[in-house]
Amino acid sequence: MAGEQTREEVAARLEAIFSSAMEGGDLEKALVSIDKRLDKFEGKWGGLIKWAEQKYGAPEDAEQSPQEQTKQVHREPETSEQGEISREEAFSKLESIFRSNIEGKELEKMIQSIDKRLDKFEGKWPKLILWAEEKYGHAETNVRVSSEENAIQQETPGVEQTLELIIGGEHQTALKNLKKMISENSSDPDTWAAFSSYFSAIGFSGRAKDCEEKAESLS
Repeated sequence: MAGEQTREEVAARLEAIFSSAMEGGDLEKALVSIDKRLDKFEGKWGGLIKWAEQKYGAPEDAEQSPQEQTKQVHREPETSEQGEISREEAFSKLESIFRSNIEGKELEKMIQSIDKRLDKFEGKWPKLILWAEEKYGHAETNVRVSSEENAIQQETPGVEQTLELIIGGEHQTALKNLKKMISENSSDPDTWAAFSSYFSAIGFSGRAKDCEEKAESLS
């Protein structure tokens, strides 16, 4: 599969899997991690997709093309945000964007224009924010949040490293890591999902299924 799919198609597939299984902050964190995962498993994307499907399940829109999946992933946040974001939140977001990227008289002018813009785009504030980000750049607070998310991801590399070993065929080392992780925390669903990938890779489909069910029961 890895030899037949492009990076964009694999990214779209992972987005579809994550979007079907997660939401909110977990989904955002998973989407941010896609490029990093693709870089780490370059040339082994088939194994990466298989791991994602074993852990999170096949996406609900599996029949759609990668292009359609990508469009849906980008549409869904807009739909949910329109129902959740308040006028005060939209105002604060726009103000942060402007203050992070503009200064002087132009900044004062843009700050004064926020209320008028919110009135004009009533009910479409997420699109207004998206326009502001595309034109002026993201707010500095967003940059800090992204850095914090990356730091959190880097703090727990055990499962990712073990998955890399499994895909690379280093099964003995992977098994050693898995046993250690289970001994440290036997209630971690990610570790059991990795165990499922390990058994699947060495041909023990029954044990892989058992571990997959264990992971699901702990999620």
